[in-house]
Amino acid sequence: MTDSAPDPRPQPRWGQYADVPPPAPNYPPPSIPEPPAPPRRTGDIVLTTVLLLVGVYDVVAQWSLYASLGAALKDAYTVQGFGEFTSIELADSMGTVLNVIRAVLLVAAIAWSLVRIGRGQRAYWVPLGAGVLAGLIAIGFMFAIMLQDPALLEYAQRTAGG
Repeated sequence: MTDSAPDPRPQPRWGQYADVPPPAPNYPPPSIPEPPAPPRRTGDIVLTTVLLLVGVYDVVAQWSLYASLGAALKDAYTVQGFGEFTSIELADSMGTVLNVIRAVLLVAAIAWSLVRIGRGQRAYWVPLGAGVLAGLIAIGFMFAIMLQDPALLEYAQRTAGG
């Protein structure tokens, strides 16, 4: 018989107990290199800047026109022979709203373009899209104003023979 004390562990079912492996060494985590900065697209930056400057010029130059849109449409009706434009208050209020919309679109286009340029992404399409959207909104406002004016409707009926 042996002098050793009995093993307190239960009897193994499939073989002998394995020796406990030594603890794994504690290595520091591997360092991950910083990703390289995206390449600067100089052409895109120049084109985006030019388009944004065109947008700024357009908003500033057309501000007074849209602020007094009623007077401008009255002059246009007189020149075209449509009759007397009478929806001056509506045109002035819609012109003011249009000025605000165009200014907000411009500021949003500038901010979004700067973010995209900072990330190294193409940004030229942002001012183009904002300009197209502003143009479509302006056309919609003009149609809404002109189609509510009775002088244009009378002119259309006269020329259509009705």
